[in-house]
Formats: sequence, structure tokens, C-alpha cells
Amino acid sequence: MKSLGVIETRGLVAAVQAVDAACKSAGVTCFGYRKVGSGLISVCFEGKISAIHTAIERGVAVAELIDSQVKSLTIARPERSVVEALSTLKGHPPRAEVSAVVPLEAETVAPAAVETNKPTGPAAALAVAEDKNAAMRKGKKA
Repeated sequence: MKSLGVIETRGLVAAVQAVDAACKSAGVTCFGYRKVGSGLISVCFEGKISAIHTAIERGVAVAELIDSQVKSLTIARPERSVVEALSTLKGHPPRAEVSAVVPLEAETVAPAAVETNKPTGPAAALAVAEDKNAAMRKGKKA
């Protein structure tokens, strides 16, 4: 994450309008929100610092039309612990665990055990994996 921007509004409608205006005004991505309490909603953006400044200014200007108590924050290069703390935001895409991903090369059969009339390589490994998935969906063991 290069830069971090936050807009805090009172009410969901003002937050949605702020996000819409901010994302349309510059090349930023809204990566999550948090309901703070008492009607406060904090929305977080990421992108380049210049885009964050532009987006936050525009989002605050639009949200102030609904709610005069809009607050904002811009951090140029956030500390890693800040980014980790924000990974629990709602709407934040879950990160895939590295250990859960199995590369296709790990499923290929050793060359000595391959029959001569069957194809080998990544395409064959993908076909074997798809057959296993189809069998598991049907409730059969592969």
C-alpha cells in the first residue's frame, strides 16, 4: 500500500456518497469500512499520495453537503502495523493463505509411473485435478 486515506462521516448515506465521489475523482481504491459507533462510519482508501489527496478532498466536499461533521486523514506511507490493523475492515478482500495453494507441478505423476499412452505435463495434471473435483462434488472418493 503506497498511501492511506480515511473519511469519517455520520451516517451511511454520506459515506456512500463520499466513496463514490472519491473513487470517481482519482485513481484510488476503497478497500474497506468500519462502523465506529454512534452512527460514525470510517471508509479507507489506498492509492498514490497525489490521488489520495485529490480523492479525499472531493469525498469530503460531497459528504459535507449531507453532514457538516466530516473528518479526514491522509497518511503518505503507513507503517506496516497500521496496514495489518486495517486488514480486519469490513469489505476488505480476504487474503489467500500461501499454504492453502497447491501448485499444479506438485500433482504431476513421476515419469517412471506414467503409462505410455497417457498425456503428461501441466495440462494432464489440470485434467486430473478437475476429475478429482468433479468426483468430490458427486460425493465419490477419487
